[in-house]
Amino acid sequence: MTGRNERTTVASPRAHEVLGPEDFLRALAPFDQLDDEVFADAVASLEVIYIPAGTRILQRDGEPSAYLHVIRKGTALLSRDGIPALNAEAGEWFGLPSVLYETQPEFDVDALDDLLVYRLPAEVIRRLTGSPDFAAVVSRGLASRLRATSRVSDSDGAPVAVAMAAVSTLVRRPLVILPAEVDVGEIARTMRAERVSSVVLSTDPPAIVTTLDLRDRVLAEGHGPQIPGSSVASSPILSVDEGTSITEARVTMLERSMHHLGVERDGQLIGIVSTGDLLRADASSPFHVQRDLATASREAFASVPDQLHATIAGLLSGGLSPLEVTRTVSMLTDVLVRRAMSLAMEELGPAPCAYAWLTLGSDARREQTLLSDQDHALVHEATDDAGAAWFHAFATDITDLLAVAGLPRCPGGVMATNWSGTLETWRHRFLGWITAPDVQALYETSIFFDHRVIAGDLEVGELDEVVRHHRSDGVLLARLAAAAGTSRPPLGLFHRVRSTADGTVDLKAGGINPIVALGRLLAFEAGSSLRPTTDRLEVAVEHGGLARDAAEELTEAFRFFQQLRLEAHQRAWRQRTEPTNRIVLEELTPTRRRHLKEAFVAVGRIQQSTIQRLGGEEVSR
Repeated sequence: MTGRNERTTVASPRAHEVLGPEDFLRALAPFDQLDDEVFADAVASLEVIYIPAGTRILQRDGEPSAYLHVIRKGTALLSRDGIPALNAEAGEWFGLPSVLYETQPEFDVDALDDLLVYRLPAEVIRRLTGSPDFAAVVSRGLASRLRATSRVSDSDGAPVAVAMAAVSTLVRRPLVILPAEVDVGEIARTMRAERVSSVVLSTDPPAIVTTLDLRDRVLAEGHGPQIPGSSVASSPILSVDEGTSITEARVTMLERSMHHLGVERDGQLIGIVSTGDLLRADASSPFHVQRDLATASREAFASVPDQLHATIAGLLSGGLSPLEVTRTVSMLTDVLVRRAMSLAMEELGPAPCAYAWLTLGSDARREQTLLSDQDHALVHEATDDAGAAWFHAFATDITDLLAVAGLPRCPGGVMATNWSGTLETWRHRFLGWITAPDVQALYETSIFFDHRVIAGDLEVGELDEVVRHHRSDGVLLARLAAAAGTSRPPLGLFHRVRSTADGTVDLKAGGINPIVALGRLLAFEAGSSLRPTTDRLEVAVEHGGLARDAAEELTEAFRFFQQLRLEAHQRAWRQRTEPTNRIVLEELTPTRRRHLKEAFVAVGRIQQSTIQRLGGEEVSR
């Protein structure tokens, strides 16, 4: 997270929405249980706000939340002591306990993506909780999301690392036990001497006193060191069995808002673990790497490749979906780019005018691997030579820093050092590409249609509108369909997988690229501006452009290809050899070879039928 304070834009409640805020909320439990009059009274106070990615929305131990936030679009990360708790996504909310009880937020809440949020004032929510069903449903939903983080990653961006080691591995010292009658002064001195953040009192049952208890229950209340420790202790001590996984322990602590957790063996307390222990246990998690990247020096960029590979290795070995791993790589790349931009501005000074830094291709779709090239562009408002020179120097410094960090320069030159200009310039470029009759040129420039703003405050939504405006153009759709056939699965006679002389196949060229191109084509047909390929396939199903079973086949093939690519990249990293998207067929197990062939066949079949349906074959002739 960038740590920015909340910066929001209030919009018209009906702006940019197919389904209005009132209808959206009405479809959500527990709002669907309110009678019409109560609901109408509540939504009269509704605000629609946009929150940029990286914004700190709620600060743990800060001011009580003045609103209940309901997410319409995007993802927010809830974390505590640097430990991720959960991702709140579309249709979910945050800030409820703070709103209900007028207490400080229990979590830091940061915008992982640009958020579209509906918020209702705290006093309105407190009135609504007069209905027992309302409070019960929202509380149950939050607990369910917390529990889910022990099993799966988030579905929109930053995955939670899976830590299945036993929590007992974090117990590295014996318990510090004091007599039941000890005063808080002696407790504080013992904590300092033993360098611990908690002690156990030999009461029946045992009790715990932590540094937070000393702060909140002693100092903040104006008590002196003579008061009994038992008066500020917590008992019984919340504990788990020594065989409980670290992930489950983390979720338990987050659910109970605890900083310390007891560890038991056969019912007997053997140790205490703290949130700090959990944090240190997961030092290679993407959240730690994210924090390191956000403050990296220029010199530290050289160590980024090993950091990222170690993180990916941990995610893969933990069983994370390859699609979530690539989303993690994209998220970390975003952080890296923003840090490079900050370092560049330290040298060059602030930007002379508004701008938007666009990431392109796989990173824009959040499908990046560590073998992906740099693909980016700049949109700015500079109209004089001095402004253009500043942005060229800016782009050059960023590109150089990213190369040091292990992101190769694009061989085709698709980088902001070459692709920069005003919004009007970019609009004409998009129009030129869309209307160009050359199918190959359309295919090569389609990377620009997959763009995402990761920094800057210049609005570039007009570029999507340029593309969307032409969606009903049958000739353009046919050309796009022909372009989608530029990359084909490597299949020969009788669907035999064709390998090169060295026995390898290119997973990106023959597997990933055809599916990506199909997703882009079908999204264009549906008028959707979604970027991730699997999301585009889902939209195509909803729009009627793709059968459900075909979408599932493409999604599973896409996941399988990405899994094979990531594994190949990791092997190369471990062996310190040059990574590649090519795999040796004979090195696959028989089962995997069969799956690979079936995946190529499915992609080829669906690709061919889609191209035929949209007239792409006629254009290719």
